[in-house]
Amino acid sequence: MPCYKRKLKKLGERWRFVGSYLGKLYASKAIYLTKREALDAEREYIRQMDEEARRPRKEIMLIDFLNIRLDHVKANKSRYYYNEHKRYLKMLLDKVGNKPVDEIKKLDVAEVVNSYSQDLRKRKRTQHKANAMLRIIKATFFYGIDLYDLDIKNPCIGLKMNSVDKKLKYIPSDPDIEAVLAICNENQKMLIQFVRDTGCRIQEALNLTKNDTHSDFIVLHTHKSRNSDLTPRKVPKPDCLNGFNWKGRLFVEWTSHPRFLEEKVKELKQQKWNWHNLRHRYASRLSKEGRPLFEIMSLLGHSNLSTTQGYLQLLP
Repeated sequence: MPCYKRKLKKLGERWRFVGSYLGKLYASKAIYLTKREALDAEREYIRQMDEEARRPRKEIMLIDFLNIRLDHVKANKSRYYYNEHKRYLKMLLDKVGNKPVDEIKKLDVAEVVNSYSQDLRKRKRTQHKANAMLRIIKATFFYGIDLYDLDIKNPCIGLKMNSVDKKLKYIPSDPDIEAVLAICNENQKMLIQFVRDTGCRIQEALNLTKNDTHSDFIVLHTHKSRNSDLTPRKVPKPDCLNGFNWKGRLFVEWTSHPRFLEEKVKELKQQKWNWHNLRHRYASRLSKEGRPLFEIMSLLGHSNLSTTQGYLQLLP
């Protein structure tokens, strides 16, 4: 285990080790202050080489790493979320190639995201999708590193999100809503009024049953993710349900996302708004009434206050 001393111009005397193990030559830089420190470092280096020789580590290729994440997302998340993952992870694979996961560096990820960001700017698009790409790649590496118990650092750590100019969500006015209601049938009117007066997600409205309605409140249920348990919450019973009797689901006419609202808005040549704009309207009305932020968060079914704050706007 030979060690050698070198005299460096700026640092003075330093030690390094040089040797051979299992037919492989090795040498360190002259960075150690003493011979003892160099010898200890060499013993640790030989121990690591011996461990790798006795228990060779199977390389995990990027394509297998990405596919295992896609399988998980497909089984547990929505189709939209799965398609987003598939698109962005394919862009990563096409850019860096199918190489071992531990060879993927921060620079590789940065080049993929920056290239996509520049393409979005050329097309005069916002940076929301570039940020979504970075979040998905980061989540994929965290998932794979944990699943395979890899001793590597997530290459996305330290990469910053692109700045995004936030825009106010359009809040439809009472005349806008009344104009749409005037050209809807009775079932369509009921659905619009229900979403407007409860601030629910459209799927929560479609899932509502007779058993969810009580004298002065209703219970809404939502899946936070595809295969997650239903999470219930109480909201005040809207006036549109008073005196209305039914069995089973209330809105039996629709089994998937209704598109008639967007069509009516377009027909009337109004500024674009949809079901989610009504949810923002509900939140903003509660804020205008002086309701506490935590109460608004609970009524909307949010998990944290920062999400709720993004919904609140001043109403005239």
